[in-house]
Amino acid sequence: MKNILKEPLVHFLLLGFLIFGYYYLKNKDTKLEDNSIIIDNTEYDYLLNLWKNQWQREPNEQEIKAFLDQYLRQEVFYKEALAMNLDHNDIIVKRRLSQKMEAVSNDLSAMIQPPTDEELKAFYNKNKDLFKLPPAYTFHQVLFLNDENNLDNTIKEVKDNLNKGLEIPKDRKTKLSIPNVWTSKEATDIYKTFGDYFTSVLDSLPQKKWVGPIPSGFGQHLVYLSKKELSQIANFKDIKPYIEKEYQYQTELEMQNKVFEDLMKKYQIKLTSDKIPSDIKKSYQN
Repeated sequence: MKNILKEPLVHFLLLGFLIFGYYYLKNKDTKLEDNSIIIDNTEYDYLLNLWKNQWQREPNEQEIKAFLDQYLRQEVFYKEALAMNLDHNDIIVKRRLSQKMEAVSNDLSAMIQPPTDEELKAFYNKNKDLFKLPPAYTFHQVLFLNDENNLDNTIKEVKDNLNKGLEIPKDRKTKLSIPNVWTSKEATDIYKTFGDYFTSVLDSLPQKKWVGPIPSGFGQHLVYLSKKELSQIANFKDIKPYIEKEYQYQTELEMQNKVFEDLMKKYQIKLTSDKIPSDIKKSYQN
């Protein structure tokens, strides 16, 4: 019994029962007072703080009257809209209420104690693909514009000189403000500058040799690939804050799914449309 009480899932379910019980009782009381609009201290403080957060000062009496009038107008129209069933089949209302229910399930996760280092390491080891670093490249490039005179001969001459150990010509340094040297750049960053083809070719280039020309949106490039860092798993200590955020996100998703599965048991799903494939209909049968 003691071991069961220590299980996080048991904590989730108990907290879920308390939260949904609270929402049920609150809504039950509201139904008894459908014709009443009550602004108690809690509601007034909430409205007051909303106003103060927006305007960054205390309201005067006229402004208090204004935000109370606005609230009452909203409540009156809201109650009348419900009475007239105007919320029925409204996709915006459905989406918003669904989001609020997801927020309630997220509250369950927030009430659980933050994960320990051991839990984060276990999550990290189980989901290493989430923390994989993309390949990175270190290279030099020399740009030639497509409208240059005698382009092919110029490229060949510069490439031969570079492979003999000569420096990049002065008129080719930072051409169009594009750096000649790129150090440990990920493929996504290279793609943003040079485009898809240039980025895809990098992976197959020989190292420590000037090759090309390789086209991009700017023109033609000679490229010297000096280092290629393969895709690898990031070190736990280096990305611990990111792991913690991902752990929280995955926990919220898990809790949402758990709440959804439990709530689904309350409903009998009837798919009466003859356009729905039979295999899908079977998957919804209780």
